[in-house]
Amino acid sequence: MSARVAIRTAVGALLITLCGSALGLAVNALRPAGIPLVAPFPYQQDCPDKVAVPAGPTVSGAQARALVRAGRALLVDARPADAFAAEHAPGAVSLPFSFIAPPAADRLATLRGHGALLVYDDSPGDKLAGLLAAQLRESGLGDVKVLSGGLAAYRAAPRGAKP
Repeated sequence: MSARVAIRTAVGALLITLCGSALGLAVNALRPAGIPLVAPFPYQQDCPDKVAVPAGPTVSGAQARALVRAGRALLVDARPADAFAAEHAPGAVSLPFSFIAPPAADRLATLRGHGALLVYDDSPGDKLAGLLAAQLRESGLGDVKVLSGGLAAYRAAPRGAKP
């Protein structure tokens, strides 16, 4: 009799677990902002050096300074939030690049209406900036350029540069 009770208990626990899992999956599927069941972790996530940086327009540090000073551009920092917190260009906004998820719609909305978006980072070859710039263009933002040489080029540019 005790073996029969143990089997009934195990089967009951299994049914409760399966029903709970099915209910959780159904609720997640019906939610507009449901959690993806399989996150796209591309090979590039592990090896960013293997990523081909999309070609696109670039600006020099001097051009970037002149555009920002004239109010015709906004600097967008593609580096992780902790790097932005440690140092960033004056007036820049933080929008860390992510292989997993493109920028959210509310973040994109805050970037509209600023003229050109000048994306920078501090990686060799401006890889993160190039990848974020491509994401922003694909999201419908028009005038997106990469600041060639990143934060260092912006800091080194003469303050009175002309566009």
